[in-house]
Amino acid sequence: MALIIGSILWTPLAVFALFFVFNIVALFEYNRMFTNKKMISNASSIIIIGSIIYLGIGLYANHLLEARILLSMIPIIFLLFIAALYKISDKPFEELGIKILPLIYISLPFGLFNLVANMGSGENGAFEPLYLIAFFVFVWSSDTFAYLTGSAFGKHRLFERISPKKSWEGSIGGASITLIIAWLFGYYTQLLTPFTWVIIALITVVAASFGDLIESLLKRSMGVKDSGNIMPGHGGILDRFDAAIFSIPFYVFLLYLLT
Repeated sequence: MALIIGSILWTPLAVFALFFVFNIVALFEYNRMFTNKKMISNASSIIIIGSIIYLGIGLYANHLLEARILLSMIPIIFLLFIAALYKISDKPFEELGIKILPLIYISLPFGLFNLVANMGSGENGAFEPLYLIAFFVFVWSSDTFAYLTGSAFGKHRLFERISPKKSWEGSIGGASITLIIAWLFGYYTQLLTPFTWVIIALITVVAASFGDLIESLLKRSMGVKDSGNIMPGHGGILDRFDAAIFSIPFYVFLLYLLT
């Protein structure tokens, strides 16, 4: 938390560098899960193309790359289809899907963090770090208070087939407290109206809950407890960012829609 908040407050380029590392580690964790199951081989192309996608979005967000150059990177993804023609495989489209999924699920969302980090920036170099800080406050508070209220009052399972410990009481409790935080954030910062922040927080929290469940589904299907072990006791980067990477596209859309 200190590392992320510190980079946001420092400069958007610090966010760009930090999340570039997060993106690579998350791609590596994803690749390792599927290679261990022998579902893909030679997955280095995923890390290379995923890094290019992240760099393209990040450089564009930091005003270091023109939009037309960013769009020229789209054909790179389709090179995976061409490469599949020259590789002998029993399930070519299954392997192709496994390779394309992380580009959308991991690299694209990590790149979008840079757009939020640079919101409000212009020729004078000014930027507004509170937009990205607000996002992480909403996601972290929802997760924390969902755990606390769920531990205290949870009786009805939210999605027992995928995540047996999550409860409706915890999800509702976490979301409710986060909405209060969002209203207070809007009241004291005056970036947007408190009501606008409540709407943004509500949709972000719902998306974050789905993100948590989706990563749990991924791990369950791969037969692993954690995506990695980079943080003992907390798992890997995907484990820590599962809710954030799924909800950041919704957050970006709402910011551009409502601001």
